[in-house]
Amino acid sequence: MTSAPLTRRRLLTGSGAALGLALLTGCDSGVSPRASAAGGATTSGSATASASPSPSATPSPSPSVPMTVAAAVRTAVDAPQLAARLEEYLDGRSGSLGLELVDLTRGEVFRHDAREAECYSTIKVLILTTVLRQAQEAGKQLTARQKKLARRMITRSDNAATETLLAEAGRDEVQRVAGLVGMDHTEIDEGWWGFWRTVPGDLNLMTGALLSTDDVLDGGRRAQARFLMADVVPEQRWGVFAAEDVEGDAYVAAKNGWGPLPNGYRLNSTGWVSGDGRDYVLSILSNSPDGFRYGRRTISGVAGICHEALADRLV
Repeated sequence: MTSAPLTRRRLLTGSGAALGLALLTGCDSGVSPRASAAGGATTSGSATASASPSPSATPSPSPSVPMTVAAAVRTAVDAPQLAARLEEYLDGRSGSLGLELVDLTRGEVFRHDAREAECYSTIKVLILTTVLRQAQEAGKQLTARQKKLARRMITRSDNAATETLLAEAGRDEVQRVAGLVGMDHTEIDEGWWGFWRTVPGDLNLMTGALLSTDDVLDGGRRAQARFLMADVVPEQRWGVFAAEDVEGDAYVAAKNGWGPLPNGYRLNSTGWVSGDGRDYVLSILSNSPDGFRYGRRTISGVAGICHEALADRLV
């Protein structure tokens, strides 16, 4: 029997859904990876035989996204009850964590210690956006090979696929598209992409560019990206994906990144959640000195608190 979260993530939402599904036809189904210590990702050689689900042939109704993230970030709120709940939870956990939460329904933004940190595999969404933008500007669709690489990069966090797509797109092009998105606080250099640095607000702009505006990608290409982010393999569905564990029917399109550094394990998450009376974008950057599993529980706990807080206004 197919679980509810698996069923939900097969659904495409937002403008261009039908076109996005058609454009993805022919992608390989992908396989589930074993967690890798390097960069919050896996390589093709480390995959197991567990297949990820294929897309549904019938897209879900398109929920409206009434406000862009870029517009919402101008309306910051204190949300003292949410702040107190987060402080209480994090006081009992080791490590550090920063986030930005954008309530798209009301155009409100809440930030908690939203400082700069390493991107790890969250930045793969920007690399995908760059590849899609280049194809759009050329008046083309992704090739079958590019589709397979994009699926591996996003749904399984495959580093080898990422390196290939980045090399073909070019770092200067990634920087250019980051400028189109408005990611002014993201550092893209000649080093390894996982160590590029960003802030939660820039990750939210990156995810927000895949929602309701044609500024960077058209509707069909935005739907392609969202579909892949919604079809992430089960073992990588933590962080923002915690909304799926709450009773209800939340649609989640997200991307996580993780990897070890000398002073702790980095665990990051960015994504869009729609349903259960909510419509929001959330990005979290965290550091867990007690390792990956501990940090995964922390970041998922924080995402769950944010999801619960959005049952009503941010207060």
